[in-house]
Amino acid sequence: MKLTDAQTRVYEILEHAAAGEGLPDDEIEVLYAVDPLSREAFAIRHDAHLMSLEATNGKAEIHAQIGLNGSPCGKNCKFCSFAVCNGLRKKLFELTAEDVKRYCDLYQEQGANLVLMLATASYPFEKYLEMANVARSVLDPEMPLLANYDDVTVERARQLKAAGIDGAYHAVRMREGVDTTIPVEKRLQTIRNLREAGLSLQTCVEPIGPEHTPAELVEATRRCIDSGANSAGCGRRITVPGTQVESRGQLNDLQNSLNVAVYRLATGLKPALNCAVSTPITATSGGNLGWAEVGLNPRDTAERTENGGRGNDIAYYRWAFTNAGWEVLDGYSQGWKL
Repeated sequence: MKLTDAQTRVYEILEHAAAGEGLPDDEIEVLYAVDPLSREAFAIRHDAHLMSLEATNGKAEIHAQIGLNGSPCGKNCKFCSFAVCNGLRKKLFELTAEDVKRYCDLYQEQGANLVLMLATASYPFEKYLEMANVARSVLDPEMPLLANYDDVTVERARQLKAAGIDGAYHAVRMREGVDTTIPVEKRLQTIRNLREAGLSLQTCVEPIGPEHTPAELVEATRRCIDSGANSAGCGRRITVPGTQVESRGQLNDLQNSLNVAVYRLATGLKPALNCAVSTPITATSGGNLGWAEVGLNPRDTAERTENGGRGNDIAYYRWAFTNAGWEVLDGYSQGWKL
């Protein structure tokens, strides 16, 4: 079968990507624009899978999130169940210190490689520090503990580190400042503040919906790569009924897995960890990092995401990775600090 010029271009880019040193923006955009049902898409996913296997010596990681609160949040991210503008969270709900201890114990017993605590921008900073101390009192000293919190100053970032936090997840989301009330520069400044305080950084191209163009994905990808994050990748938007973006829909697994694969090739072999695995399909498309979730979750409206919400446990990700031919890392995360 004779290849078209467009198909030939994709395979030329894959040859370039094989060096593991990343790709320029114009080539990244070509890959994001590929039909997810085409042969070229499967070739992209294949090459990304091999690259991720090489990056971590065939070891996948499972990181574990604890959602601390479900309070209505005035940042009004249109895709978030916590946003005041969506009206889905009517009351204050927060985990207790005992909840946090129990979840930390559970995750250690189940073999999580890393623990992260998520809180909305409305959660008091001093209380977040208290919960960090609670978590650190239970977790093994070697267990990486990360924060996912509001934008912070350098001083507050240093306080997080002093409370036992090793790193942070922070991202400029898709159409930040348009689908949210948070200025892009504020997000970028927080990322700089976190790094200045000596905290590791995790980030992502997210939340991706059907309306986002290849050009937008390239811009977000380059921003993530330039941030110097220790792990990154692509994450699709999860449609929460009743949110202002519900009518925009949600990416299917094939499109989502293509995005995950393209990010792997775009960044090359480093950082080693590439998220976000949600199914065995993404675990065979360059994804080698999955997130278990308990407590409150911005991607559903359950009081505890593990009880009737979308949160998956450690066992689910072990199943997903095993079925994709991975071995799950035994011990604490290596990729978060590389």
